[in-house]
Amino acid sequence: MESLEVGFEEVSDLVGAHYHPDGEMKRHVRAFVYVAAVLGKESKVADELFKLAEVKEVHVIPGRHDIMAVVEVPRKLLEPDAQSIYWFIVERIKTIGDVTDTETLIPIVSASKWSD
Repeated sequence: MESLEVGFEEVSDLVGAHYHPDGEMKRHVRAFVYVAAVLGKESKVADELFKLAEVKEVHVIPGRHDIMAVVEVPRKLLEPDAQSIYWFIVERIKTIGDVTDTETLIPIVSASKWSD
């Protein structure tokens, strides 16, 4: 039977990406927030989202949700990451007019490559 183990170096490098280069935990928590908007108001909602300092990227997308936003909020010492994101969504995103629904993904470990 074949082994399904992943090389330790691969896991170690990816897990290491979750930490600051100096070995400290990163100071922000990132989430991908899918936002549904009132029909015809997608651009308006996307513009309002992008005005928020914590929103780093906004993508208008086809499908069940209209917008995907990449969000970074400050990490709090005694609060779980998911709760920090939750309060940002409740207090900032859901108060934007014409937002009808959200769905949030909080990555455990992330690695990124960007092209020009």
